[in-house]
Amino acid sequence: MPGQARETVNKFLRLTFHDFYRSNKEKVDEPIRVETREFAAQDWEIIWQCGPEIENGEVKKPSCGQSGRSFLKITSCPNCGSRGIQMTDWIRHLGFRNQDALLNWLIESAPSNVYHSAAFYETPVARHMGEKVWQGAELVFDIDADHISTECKNSHDAWRCNNPDCQETGTGDPPEVGCPKCGKTAFSARSWLCDKCLDVAKEITLRVHDEFLIQDFGIDPDSIQLNFSGHRGYHLRVRDPRVFKLDSRGRVEIAHYITGMGFRVAPVKDESPADRHRVIIVSKEFPLPTRNRSELNVPGWGNRVAEAMIEFIRNIDSYEGTERWVKYFKDNEDNKKIAARNRENAIQGLMRDPPVLSSWVKSVGDKSWQEIAIRAIEAHGGEIDVPVTHDIHRVIRLIGSLHGKTGLLVTALNRDEIEAFNPLSDSLAITDGSLKVRFGDSPLAVPKIRIGDDTLGPFHNESVELPMAAAVFMLCKGVATIE
Repeated sequence: MPGQARETVNKFLRLTFHDFYRSNKEKVDEPIRVETREFAAQDWEIIWQCGPEIENGEVKKPSCGQSGRSFLKITSCPNCGSRGIQMTDWIRHLGFRNQDALLNWLIESAPSNVYHSAAFYETPVARHMGEKVWQGAELVFDIDADHISTECKNSHDAWRCNNPDCQETGTGDPPEVGCPKCGKTAFSARSWLCDKCLDVAKEITLRVHDEFLIQDFGIDPDSIQLNFSGHRGYHLRVRDPRVFKLDSRGRVEIAHYITGMGFRVAPVKDESPADRHRVIIVSKEFPLPTRNRSELNVPGWGNRVAEAMIEFIRNIDSYEGTERWVKYFKDNEDNKKIAARNRENAIQGLMRDPPVLSSWVKSVGDKSWQEIAIRAIEAHGGEIDVPVTHDIHRVIRLIGSLHGKTGLLVTALNRDEIEAFNPLSDSLAITDGSLKVRFGDSPLAVPKIRIGDDTLGPFHNESVELPMAAAVFMLCKGVATIE
């Protein structure tokens, strides 16, 4: 996007966000113990500082110390000409004594993105972490469609090779092995969102909330705060004082438990003359006993492995792995009947009480069953962003703020609301009027998307009058300019 157009867009969005915050103070959440939180923001403007221009390890031009703000990138100091410019759009180490002070700042600044620490600090405005004095932190989980393999990515995500002599494009994620045309490995990528990937993110959020936090860990539901992130996923924040003092190592263990990392699976032969089935157990922390499951009244992975394997086998056609056993479950021209029969026999065995690995599943031995169980656990585990959970200094979005990449509201939810919640309708924040915008001639066309009641696009090299929510969304995504 040309610099002048970007400046016009950012000024418009800042004023639009300002008007929203001024009229919707009640939507902005007050974090518990707000006076102990560090706040951070990304601004619409770049904050720049003149530094010395270095060439070949020597100072070519000294710094004049000038600083300022600009909607456009600065390549040299406007005062002295030094090219040693340091730039950032981040503002850190903010603190507020109460909610009124936070709201006043939010209305005045209207930044593109607003965050606060999951941690509580003695001095949240201190410039260095050691000086802040950590007092504990909420346990947070980020479930984002960016980190989830969904088939819809191939219809709305796209990439372009950055080699100027190539510029090859494609759909889905960029190729891991390099551009298929020139072999280079530098790409520009555009991730999008749709109802399908948002539904998958919601499904995983509910699994983490219901099966892991409440069922397995016994967290009081009233201690869990839920919200839509404003973009491609959901956040969970555990506000139980028992978790506040957990260090990073303890949080890593929780994250690994939820994602199913670190399992070793070993089948135990339990031969019976009648049916010759095998019963599987999971070793390490979470064993699946071979006795009748009706005797088990404890939560955990032990009672979940069979369910995970059933789910995995039922959805085997979406699995992209190439292990030897895949062809004996996946439909293909060579063994379609065998694959269908294997799936049916496997699922029937796993649904027994206790669950068993049926010997009627052809060409799948003990080692293959081990691999299937591990892949099933990985697929069934909550696909959370692990670094977010284990980082005791992590910042997370302020509920009730606007997301600078979409213009959507970071929306507070409770367990009764989330299943019926529709992000692309229920989180629309800026809805009055319409706006004419211009889509450029980028080879990465804007795909079709539903926003509110309207299905829009695809767009490429054209001017369109859009409902305001859709226009703001496109401006925030950086794919349109104001006509």
